[in-house]
Amino acid sequence: MLGIVCGLESEAVIARRLNNVDVACAGARPQKARWLARELVKKGARQLMSFGIAGGLEPGLPIGSMIIGTHVTSQDGKWDCESTWVNDLTRKLPEAHCGGVWGSEFLVPTAKEKRMLYEKSRCLIVDMESQCAAQIAAEAKLPLAVIRVVCDNSDMDVPPLVMQAIAEDGSIHIGRALLSLVRHPAQIPGLIHVGRGTGRALKVLEGSVTALAV
Repeated sequence: MLGIVCGLESEAVIARRLNNVDVACAGARPQKARWLARELVKKGARQLMSFGIAGGLEPGLPIGSMIIGTHVTSQDGKWDCESTWVNDLTRKLPEAHCGGVWGSEFLVPTAKEKRMLYEKSRCLIVDMESQCAAQIAAEAKLPLAVIRVVCDNSDMDVPPLVMQAIAEDGSIHIGRALLSLVRHPAQIPGLIHVGRGTGRALKVLEGSVTALAV
């Protein structure tokens, strides 16, 4: 069985279309992602994958770019993805870019912070679950893979309400988002950009399911 860790319920819905998987959704909460990954291992997962959307770090990497992780880096260490699995994913998803993934405990919201993180790490993307899946895979001595699609590129700022709107189960809390918009209407243009990017990234992620099932 393949254990998949996602941050959003919209990602998890797509992941559940794959065969022989158990999918956990952490609601963009890294500590919860670690606990859920351990639960997947207890339930019989023999591989762990981080799956979903991500922020772009590499300059020029466009929204909708699919990334297959070669390694995951965080403030706590570095973990290699399983090379045979990476090769198989690359064969099935030839349009994907291969490279490093930064796992962050917090949202990296501004273009300035993304540039600084890229200069530090040279990772292609950043998300909030990959380091969790990597840590637990290493603990359990299981193969690790990462498939992520860029939803906001390196020169985009992400409005704070994006994180505020994510509920514990990974769904979007519309009421909370609307309240934040009323209080901080300047976030509206950024939210529109991120919303469009997320929609595009999720469509690309959906397209990967057919190829991965082969």
